[in-house]
Amino acid sequence: MAKNIQDIETKLWNAADTLRGNMSAEEYMHTILGILSLKYISDRNKVGLKNLIKDGLSLDLIKPDEFYYQYNAFIVPNESNWNYIMSYANDSKIGEVLDNAFLRLEESNSMLQGIFNKNYNKEGVDQVRLGEVIKIFSDEDFSDDDEDIIGRIYEYFLGKFFRDRGQSGGEFYTPTSIVQLMVNLISPTKGTIYDPACGSGGILVQSKKYIESHGGKLEDITVYGQEFNNVTWKLAKLNLVLNGFPLLDTEQNGVLGQRSADTFTDDQHKNKLFDFIMANPPFNMKKWGQDKLLEDPRFKWGIPPANNANYAWLSHIISKLNTNGRAATVLANGSLSSTTGNEKLIREEFVKQNKVDAIIELPDKLFYTTGIPACIWVFNNNKKNDNILMVSAQNFEGNMISKKLRELTIEEIKNVADFYNMHLNGEDVEELGLAKTISSQELSENDYSFVPGRYVGTKEKSIDKKQIKEDIQSLSKELFSLMDELEEITPKIKDSIKKAFDFEED
Repeated sequence: MAKNIQDIETKLWNAADTLRGNMSAEEYMHTILGILSLKYISDRNKVGLKNLIKDGLSLDLIKPDEFYYQYNAFIVPNESNWNYIMSYANDSKIGEVLDNAFLRLEESNSMLQGIFNKNYNKEGVDQVRLGEVIKIFSDEDFSDDDEDIIGRIYEYFLGKFFRDRGQSGGEFYTPTSIVQLMVNLISPTKGTIYDPACGSGGILVQSKKYIESHGGKLEDITVYGQEFNNVTWKLAKLNLVLNGFPLLDTEQNGVLGQRSADTFTDDQHKNKLFDFIMANPPFNMKKWGQDKLLEDPRFKWGIPPANNANYAWLSHIISKLNTNGRAATVLANGSLSSTTGNEKLIREEFVKQNKVDAIIELPDKLFYTTGIPACIWVFNNNKKNDNILMVSAQNFEGNMISKKLRELTIEEIKNVADFYNMHLNGEDVEELGLAKTISSQELSENDYSFVPGRYVGTKEKSIDKKQIKEDIQSLSKELFSLMDELEEITPKIKDSIKKAFDFEED
């Protein structure tokens, strides 16, 4: 049973290796995601049916939507059942069987309609390799899986194959520890949650655990999102329904909009305001349609520069908060002190209208696809005063997953959240080198720079003399070894030069 993504990483790699060469990395990522979704749905269906029978009911006595909401499972026709699909794993018709399985699933469950890419039987797809991928995952069991499996697999592939793309494709998975920090800051337990750049829906799905662990219920939350890339938008829809979220709100509107669309030029939730907003939009996006939006009311604090969307995202997010709304958004550190175009003037307006509540500077190596230093902006439409909390978490060590990747620890997340809760209660926070409450006047005196390090001061680090001595000894040994190697190969180098240029030493 796959308890988390690490348990099936080898299989994901093997599956990708099987498909590699027959299709692009992007294509095989979505091919594998589709197959795993089918396995997940089939496994969850078994659990749902057991619980249904335990309650003395049968499928002919319950509607598909009721089965989904009450038992967290979908109706799975025989042609969509994993065992049926496995029986065709060695058949040249496996692509046709998969396409039909997804089609029948959509016919039997209205909320799944249009979600799946039914192109497993298209020309060029190697049917033998497809069957091999199905066999790779045949013994996995997702029947009681509590992981954001779609988002984590997406994250895995981003880390393995798309690191060089950064955020250029508009698709970006927000690491779990950053989402945990954001939800601990704005505490979304009841109301509406919105993500204007939702990608695969990871932030919305990951907020589920926080809601449930803090006494909230999914039925008390409606999540909304928007995504530009159509394939990723479908992935987000799938991710939400697999995790128990409805795709319609009480007004029968699509919570991810009617279609994939650009948030700036085609706002799918134009007349809505939200209780909570969490976002990780593309950093430093070059083109965002500024020329078409010069009169847009979302930019009443000033028109952001045409060649960088950072302040367009900030302005959009603040404009979508209701009177008591709170938001947390991740952006590149450059947004804290940039002066391009109207950015400094926009920051001033944010402060004058008392929108900014906290700034958290993050340590490096937190993201899978970019090394750009990042921060979290926290907005609050119901502040008690005009103070702002500055937190410099740059020196947090976290847990190192690899040499290039770290995650924040539970203790570090709690540390920042505790500072913020003190701030929310009107208390002044001051811990040298880490956190400090500042006034809007202090911001003005520092030319509206939001860089936390400018305010929190520095803490002298104690010198570990023993460690320094060990490091010097280690380096010395390495240096001596290199010198020995050089001494050994010098005669050979001299001989080679003599032969090459035919001369004798004096």
